[in-house]
Amino acid sequence: MVDIIHHRESIFEQLRKLDADKKPEFGVMTPQHMVEHLAYVVRFSNGKLPQKLHYRDEKAEKFKQYTIYTDRELMPGFKAPMLGDEPARLVHTDINAALANLHQELEDFDAFFANMPDAKPVSPTLGELDYKEWVIFHNKHFKHHLKQFGLA
Repeated sequence: MVDIIHHRESIFEQLRKLDADKKPEFGVMTPQHMVEHLAYVVRFSNGKLPQKLHYRDEKAEKFKQYTIYTDRELMPGFKAPMLGDEPARLVHTDINAALANLHQELEDFDAFFANMPDAKPVSPTLGELDYKEWVIFHNKHFKHHLKQFGLA
């Protein structure tokens, strides 16, 4: 798997190509919703938005094994329990502001784990994840949403 999270210029080069009105190949998000969604989820892993586990431990462990420890991609249509059916209200004025925020959240992810290398922030669906597991998750999550807009 390509390490998207550590090759950020490549990610942002692709994301900057997005037309704000581009229709997704699946799902209901606009490009800006998708970028803001990625930043929101990165906040789970950078210490800014601690989460609680929404599944029983056994279910979370199965889901973690499937998601982190296989080469399987994330499935289109999966609804995380903390997300609603509709895209969240936009936070930023435009997609460029959302991209700047996403970049900052990723920088804060690096800083969080540089300062606390043994931290295990909770994923609401997978349970506690260490740095390497979060990198795997973010790589799969970013790739999933890049595919949503034909960028991967």
